[in-house]
Amino acid sequence: MKKKILVIVLVIIIAALAAGAWFLFFNKKSKEAEDKSKPLAAPVPVKTVRSWKGDLPLYISSSGKLEAIRVNDYIAEVTGNVNIKVKEGQFVQKGTLLFTIDNPTYQINYEKALLEYKKAYIQYLAISEDVGSVEGFAVEQKDLYSDDSEVAKIQQDVVEGLQKGTITRERIKYRLGEQELALKQALENYKKCSIRAPFSGVVGKIAAKQGEYLQAGSAVLSIADITRLRIKAKILVKDINQIKEGATAVIFPVVSEEKYSGRVYSVNPLIYDDNSTYAVVELDNRKGDLYPGVFCDVLLQVDLIKDKVLVPKEAVLERDGKKLVFVVKNGLGYWTYVDVGPENYQYIVIEDKLDAGEEIIVEGHYVLNHKAAVTVVNNEDAAVEEE
Repeated sequence: MKKKILVIVLVIIIAALAAGAWFLFFNKKSKEAEDKSKPLAAPVPVKTVRSWKGDLPLYISSSGKLEAIRVNDYIAEVTGNVNIKVKEGQFVQKGTLLFTIDNPTYQINYEKALLEYKKAYIQYLAISEDVGSVEGFAVEQKDLYSDDSEVAKIQQDVVEGLQKGTITRERIKYRLGEQELALKQALENYKKCSIRAPFSGVVGKIAAKQGEYLQAGSAVLSIADITRLRIKAKILVKDINQIKEGATAVIFPVVSEEKYSGRVYSVNPLIYDDNSTYAVVELDNRKGDLYPGVFCDVLLQVDLIKDKVLVPKEAVLERDGKKLVFVVKNGLGYWTYVDVGPENYQYIVIEDKLDAGEEIIVEGHYVLNHKAAVTVVNNEDAAVEEE
């Protein structure tokens, strides 16, 4: 009886072992089949450029506001009602009439001085030893006329009138000089009633109202030439000797994503109480993209590192306190440690372990592992050229 029981127990154990072996075998096969059915990880899309050898400009940071180099602020020089001929933002050519001031007194005084001068000039011509007869001198005879072009034009009109017989010739000596001075004074006062642009530019703030009666000294309007602008970029005394006239400057207006190039025009040598001074930076604005008063960040070039392997700053990552770049070879991103050197706002020097011309990742590499599969998706040739 005991022997029979032992046999049964052995049979049950063997059956259990067989069942366990069968389960393990087919479970492994199932997992293998499942693993084989899983697709490989998809390549990560990245953007790349090629490292290059070139020169790296180094800068110091500064800031300042854009200013127009040429600005005229006009005030009324005479009293009267103003008639404004332009509007804010309007571009005006040199010589454009900006505004007039209605002042009859100056106009009357000018016309009176003009008549008195013509009378005196006729008398001068009549007694001139250089003129034998009216018919004997030419209108273009230079020694008959004033050096002042506007007065000379009046004199020429008188001569032509004499030749045509429309002006009576009197042989009375007169003090021509006094009358010429009186005419010039009246003409200058009369000009104050009509103001023209001395240069081409844009109209700025118009302070006076159309038709307003102005007192002398009242603000009227301003014009500015904004085709060239400048910035007084603040610099510390420790940097003053590094900045040279003609050095490159890069300007970043706070109201724009664009950057603009300029040049250092001059450096103020006077140091202020806060141990700072400024460099004057000028930039071309013929496109009219920028306006006076806009605050800008400014980079002033102080050095140039020559003949180095360069990459964009975004290509360099830091892992475990070490700098690295991803180099693409045969569809894989290789984790490559590098030693870096100086950098500016765009590029960084690679001192070793990377040659010019290698394809490196600049976008999509923050979560990559070593030898990760990648797909380059550059929209265009991303090779970076030396600046």
